[in-house]
Amino acid sequence: GGFFLLRRVPQGWGRVLLGYLVLGAGLWLILVLVAPAASGQWGLTIRAALTGMAGALAYLLGLFIASLGLELMLGWRPTRLARGFLRWVVQGVRVGYKSFLQLRHQAKARAVFAADVALARNALKSLDYDLQALSALYPGSAELERWRSAIGNTLHKLARADQALLADAQADIAAWQEAVSGFTRDRAGELIGHLRAEGLTDMDGWLRAMKAQLAEPISGLVRPARPLDDLRQLLALELTALVERYSRLTRERDLAEAALRTVKPRALSKLFEQHQQRQQEYQQILAARQQLEQESDLLSSWRELVARLLILSRELPTSPELLELSEALTTELREKGRPVLAQLAGWQAALAAVAARARGGGDIAPAAHPVTMSAELALEPLAEEDALPEVGGIPLQLPGYDLLDQRDKGDEDPLVQAREVQARIAKIDETLANFGLQGRVVASVRGPAVTRFEVEPAPGEKISRFAGLSDDLALAMAVGSVRIEAPIPGKSVIGLEVPNASRELISFREAVESVSFRRAKARLPLILGKSIDSEMIIGDLAKMPHLLIAGSTGSGKSVAVNTLVGSLLYKFLPTELRFLMIDPKMVELTPFDGIPHLLRPVVTNPADAAGVLLGAVAHMERRYQMMSKLGTKNLDQYNQKARNLDLPELPFIVVIIDELADLMITSPKEVESAIMRLAQMARATGMHLILATQRPSVDILTSLIKVNVPARIAFAVSSSHDSRTILDGMGAERLTGLGDMLFYQPGLVKALRLQGPFVSESEIYQLANFLRRQYFDDEFGEAYGADFDSPPLHDSAASGLVDWNDDKLREAAELVIQEGQASVSRLQRRLSVGHARAGKLMDSLEALGVVGPHTGSKPREVLVAFEELPNIFGK
Repeated sequence: GGFFLLRRVPQGWGRVLLGYLVLGAGLWLILVLVAPAASGQWGLTIRAALTGMAGALAYLLGLFIASLGLELMLGWRPTRLARGFLRWVVQGVRVGYKSFLQLRHQAKARAVFAADVALARNALKSLDYDLQALSALYPGSAELERWRSAIGNTLHKLARADQALLADAQADIAAWQEAVSGFTRDRAGELIGHLRAEGLTDMDGWLRAMKAQLAEPISGLVRPARPLDDLRQLLALELTALVERYSRLTRERDLAEAALRTVKPRALSKLFEQHQQRQQEYQQILAARQQLEQESDLLSSWRELVARLLILSRELPTSPELLELSEALTTELREKGRPVLAQLAGWQAALAAVAARARGGGDIAPAAHPVTMSAELALEPLAEEDALPEVGGIPLQLPGYDLLDQRDKGDEDPLVQAREVQARIAKIDETLANFGLQGRVVASVRGPAVTRFEVEPAPGEKISRFAGLSDDLALAMAVGSVRIEAPIPGKSVIGLEVPNASRELISFREAVESVSFRRAKARLPLILGKSIDSEMIIGDLAKMPHLLIAGSTGSGKSVAVNTLVGSLLYKFLPTELRFLMIDPKMVELTPFDGIPHLLRPVVTNPADAAGVLLGAVAHMERRYQMMSKLGTKNLDQYNQKARNLDLPELPFIVVIIDELADLMITSPKEVESAIMRLAQMARATGMHLILATQRPSVDILTSLIKVNVPARIAFAVSSSHDSRTILDGMGAERLTGLGDMLFYQPGLVKALRLQGPFVSESEIYQLANFLRRQYFDDEFGEAYGADFDSPPLHDSAASGLVDWNDDKLREAAELVIQEGQASVSRLQRRLSVGHARAGKLMDSLEALGVVGPHTGSKPREVLVAFEELPNIFGK
């Protein structure tokens, strides 16, 4: 105002005045917001309207207006202070954000480092635990102790770790983990070897023999038979429990072996402990097995006592002492049970004493052969045979002995036999004296076909001089031939085998009912024949593992082949053993055609045989691949693991060629190559060969075949050259024929002379007819039967494969359409036909387009409907 009164107007006074007013407005607005009561009525009114977010924004507006007024008073550009303030705020936010990111990155890095250190420490601790477990298994390992010490030092250093130390520790951890893993793999491999060695020797064979031994009931019309049979059933139950216990251990072993392929160190320790526990259980099972076997053998001896007691009770029915002995024995067995079994000798002596007193001081003559419980001594009466033949399908079962003929032995007068022996001894001594040989007959043993005279040469007498007297001895005793065995193995005497005047007939039923066969521990038992010592000899095809049979016409070769087949049929079901039969003569093996054991019908065309044998080679290679996947070495190990892993088992396969000469003439290279490969490799896969021929020439029995088929049976041949071709030695030319044989296999010092049992054609037909009625789901045949099919000789239309002569063909077509699916076993069961015929019907239906092709173990698909059958079969 003063300047205006003095008329000195200041420069820019309007701007300053405006700035003053604007500044005052901004400060008043701030005052309204801060102290509304001091701003007057207007201020109170405005402040009441500015609430919430509007009130907060009003502070910014007041500051902005005040800064704008100040800029006007000072002459600054408008919004200079606001823009400066905003730049300062943005810069501060930017700097603060960068600082936050840097702090966050540092915190994250520290967290990652701490996590890496923690992971490293955990890895080291895990390694230390693994090494502790391994050290417990291998306490003397310096390598494990050195690793544990290094790991402990690294753990201690990681308490004050830096980046360099952490990097070194991580590198060391990787190396230690690889080293521990390698150590564990090596030890796991060693443990797998121990696992595969687990178990008991020949446990499967022992179980089969024990089951056969305990399966036969003890029956008779005497009172002690019942408690003895109760003991037999108790032993059978214990055997079943032992089998279950052993099977559980083998399942655990197989699972442990599978786990060891990806095992960790601490799991290795646990598996090793389980292995040791199983080893202890195996020893317990071995002890239980020995005790069970001992008690079972004792029980078998009691069968003879029961049979003897029954004979005495019939002969002396009124003897009070005999009844008292029977009652006392029954009471002892019921009260004390199994401990009484060990008192057999005492009870036998008591029975003999009672019998002697009851008969007035006499005694019962001992039986010439061991007494066994026969059907006529059983408690249950025999059922009368039905005059009508049985028809219809039956489930799988082993054939019964009643299918075979019971032949009565012609008992020859012992006095006549004794005179014959004495006469021949005199002839032998006379012949030896005539030729100036010093020696004498010291013993004789009568066999079924020949009698062996044992000659003891004088000291200094050469054995070779005796060997050349066979023809002279045969002439002196008026026999066809005399075989000289110089010396007899295990004795210091020379054996002269002279044919008997009357030959003893050994029936096939007698052979299969013999104790040697019923309780045989052989894996694949074969009835060979009876030795000169009257012992029934049972061979094991699994140990042979292949067999060659040769002999001239009429020597008994074909009967021997039937005997071998029959002995296997009496031991194995079709699910356990299968046959592949080749019979170019079309008469020897064709009676077995149609039995369920056959993989395919008997091959009678020599041209097809080579293809069938090559198919067997291909199947053998497939078995090796399957065994390799399970890590097994033979068929028994594979089947045991297959049972534990719920996989289908594989049966044994026996390939039988009745006349090898016809095949060697037709396809010599292919047949010899296939036989050679099977003979060299098939044993482990459960496939075995039985080769028979009546032409023992070197072009038939080649060196390759003989080398790979070590077991031989030689029947009577015409010359010593043929004998050398078969046995690599002489002797077969002096056999008498009609089943007289020489058997040799590796392990025998010399060939063993046997008399083979006789099985008639009627017995073979009865046995085969019984087996043809059996039905089963042939999973193996459905899955692998095509391996053994021979390739077709030429392409032909499908109609050429149809057997229109089969009257059940249309019925089979209607049946599969009705059921919606088709399988060989279903046709066999529903139509009551044999397995081979059902297979032919299925092939015919496939050729007609009624069913689809084979699809493994699944049923075949049905391709037509009922309405289409007239187009196929006609009205």
